[in-house]
Amino acid sequence: MDRSSEVEAQVARNKAVVARYFHEVLDRKNFDLIPEIIAPDVVVHRPGFVASGLETVTRNLRARLQDYMAFSSEVAGLMADGDMVSARITHSTRVRPHTLHSRAGDVEVTRDQELNWEAIVQFRLKDGKIAEEWVMRDELGMLAQLGKIEVRV
Repeated sequence: MDRSSEVEAQVARNKAVVARYFHEVLDRKNFDLIPEIIAPDVVVHRPGFVASGLETVTRNLRARLQDYMAFSSEVAGLMADGDMVSARITHSTRVRPHTLHSRAGDVEVTRDQELNWEAIVQFRLKDGKIAEEWVMRDELGMLAQLGKIEVRV
């Protein structure tokens, strides 16, 4: 296999890992899969917090996903270059009452309701596992859907 074929194969593997993360871990809540696709020294950068280490990230994912009765991710595009993968996604969910942590501050969700948002998520992979994640989500749209802000056009 020549060098360009090796790079293409690595990029394809990395994209597959990221797709599994969304569809199997987040959507299906298959937490047993986490050690297979996430590195032990992972660092996750999300709105409102940074988490480090596999145990902390797993505990955080479990806690966050309890806030949703249903969760699905539509991956509209995966782009990769070497060990970096970017995903454009839409999350659709039914949210339970809880405290939503956002860059605008903590917001109380007081009732069950539908909530959908788009996000750009970037990943750095190392040895075929997610080593770092950065999430940029449409929090303004989320707050508007939750009735916490009024958007005027």
